[in-house]
Amino acid sequence: MVFRKEDDDDDSDQYWRALVGILVLLLQALVIAIILLPLALLYLFGLLVSTGLSMWRLIERDYGGEDGGANLTPALNVLYSLALFQGVLFCYQSASYFAGKRLARVVADDYGFDKEDEEGRESVRDYMRKTKIGCEKDPSFVKERNLVTFAVELMKSESSSADYVSGARILDKILAQEELQGQHALIRKLVGSASASQVLERLLQSLRSTSPLDRDVRVLAARIVAQLAGEISLASFPQGLRCISSLLDTTTTTTTTKQQDGDSAPSGHYKELMVLGRDILHKLAAADEHNCSAIGSNQGLVSKAMVPVTADLLHNIGHDAWSDIVAASLQLLFRLVALPGKAGDKLRSNKRAINTVEKILGCDECNEKLHVLAIKILTQLPMEAPSTSTADSKEKITKLLVDIFFTKENKDASTRQLAGEALAMLSVDQSESNAAIIFKASDTVVDDLKTTLLDVRTKSGYRISAAEILKHLYICYTKEDDNLKKLTEAMKDVLPKMLKEILPSPPLKQGEKHTEKGTDATKFVTQDPEIGEGAVATKDSGNVNEQKDDNKKIVDRKLHAALLSLSAAIFEKLISNDTDLAQLANAIATGDSASSFAGKLKKLVEENSEPTANCLRILKIASRMIISLINLEGNYPKAELESLMESLSKASKEMFELEAFMMFSSSDQSAMNPVSILGSQVKQAQVLLENKKEQNVATTATSTNADRWRSLKIILAVFL
Repeated sequence: MVFRKEDDDDDSDQYWRALVGILVLLLQALVIAIILLPLALLYLFGLLVSTGLSMWRLIERDYGGEDGGANLTPALNVLYSLALFQGVLFCYQSASYFAGKRLARVVADDYGFDKEDEEGRESVRDYMRKTKIGCEKDPSFVKERNLVTFAVELMKSESSSADYVSGARILDKILAQEELQGQHALIRKLVGSASASQVLERLLQSLRSTSPLDRDVRVLAARIVAQLAGEISLASFPQGLRCISSLLDTTTTTTTTKQQDGDSAPSGHYKELMVLGRDILHKLAAADEHNCSAIGSNQGLVSKAMVPVTADLLHNIGHDAWSDIVAASLQLLFRLVALPGKAGDKLRSNKRAINTVEKILGCDECNEKLHVLAIKILTQLPMEAPSTSTADSKEKITKLLVDIFFTKENKDASTRQLAGEALAMLSVDQSESNAAIIFKASDTVVDDLKTTLLDVRTKSGYRISAAEILKHLYICYTKEDDNLKKLTEAMKDVLPKMLKEILPSPPLKQGEKHTEKGTDATKFVTQDPEIGEGAVATKDSGNVNEQKDDNKKIVDRKLHAALLSLSAAIFEKLISNDTDLAQLANAIATGDSASSFAGKLKKLVEENSEPTANCLRILKIASRMIISLINLEGNYPKAELESLMESLSKASKEMFELEAFMMFSSSDQSAMNPVSILGSQVKQAQVLLENKKEQNVATTATSTNADRWRSLKIILAVFL
């Protein structure tokens, strides 16, 4: 019973406590609802309330009885007017504040700052806020001021660390967007100027920071430097390479991070820095010869940058994890491998690196970018050394290139294109040994080149490469064997087919048309591989089709120049007299005579008389063919040649200015050779033609005198 009494007392105490708690809660709610809430509303919207009351009182004007003070009404009018004016200013300030926030959001969106990037958006708001404050003090403050100039100012040496990070964040975001080319140019101008060299110096110094607190700043600085590397001269920043080198080796950074933070940073962070470091070195080397030499002479730096290649991380560890880093190393290797002196020799003789590059070229798991870089690097290697190892390497590289160029399955178009160009570069050496290596790479290489050359559905780039390879093989390979026999037979077969494609067709007879008559919107289908099979064009399609026609004309002239160059090389060897020419003309178009060939050449010259580089090349090649035509043996009619020479002479005059400018801008000394100048070729052809005419006149006169003397002898014999 005693225990029950104590329990009842406890229950009673709890009841009263709960009741008191409820009463206190109700009292607090009443205080909040009756006193605090109105006060809060009055605090927040007091100016609006006073503005509304003032406006109402100014409209009503019922200030009391007429027996009031004489000055009461004017005083109240002034009071309410002041309150109203204060409210208007408050509303204007509020509207301006919200409009500013909205404008900051619009600017942030335009510059690519996502909603999740709150720090970036805060940087934009800071720019808007400071610009507004500056304009309030001086309206001209906004002149020549924008987000780029604001960011550069924040990054100067006198700025605080917070301002520096804010400016770096803005520049990084702008430089990451390709469409903002105008802002990119302004950034390069401002950062590259002498007055802003401290900005670049501060960026380079940021690359060396190993503090975990500066991790994001280091990445931002590396991205910016990678974008601006083309504007950096290492001669102006002696410590620049040392700063960049710190990006290639993350061992120290990882150790420091573990000691200070108790945990290592994500590996993706360090991989990004490693890629950026190599990208910076590649762009520095590409921008300036001094930079390239400075990087190449720093063997420790080069060795560190080449580790992903020499260690063959792609095939020893994995493609997915290391493709980007290896690609960045290959880009740098491509720039450095052609360096003269010891630096270049050491890279070119680095068997481990070269073996990895060759392995990449033959690996199906390596992506297109790696294949392209591998081809570029291998074509930079010297191939003239007679050593067995070099010959074996050359054969291996050539076979890989041949396989890529002629294997359509699972090969990207750009990789195939580059492989064809690389083969053309190897064959251009005018070396019979190089030609033999190409023949050795594949038993069907001549047939494959011929098929690629004559297939009009094949991309023009492939056909151009095939034409150049065949031309160089035909010129330099002279060994009497099956390869030469097969090549000669192929050249005999392709010559009329190429000329049929290149030389203009005779005009259509009256009544013949390519398309049927119809309405103005008559459609026709094109199967041109450059435009796309099955593309439909209409007569009323206007500028769209005109643009396509212009692009097609450019592509055709590049292709025709390559085909015509091969044709000229074959023509010089195979066509030696008028009989050969007559057979060729008949093969081009059944029933045509030898005289029609000069007429077609004349039309080709006239159609390519525009002052463009492709037309100039076509005219130079046509001049070679005309010279060969003049030198033919036999009784070939010369009237057509004279008409052809008139057209060529007229066309060459249109090219004088263009060719002069091209010679001035060219570093190729062969372009200065008079033999390669169009005007010299035309003069040579004219001299040959005049000599040929004089020979014909002399031959005709001699023949006439001989006939007369023979007739006189016959007459004397009859009478005597």
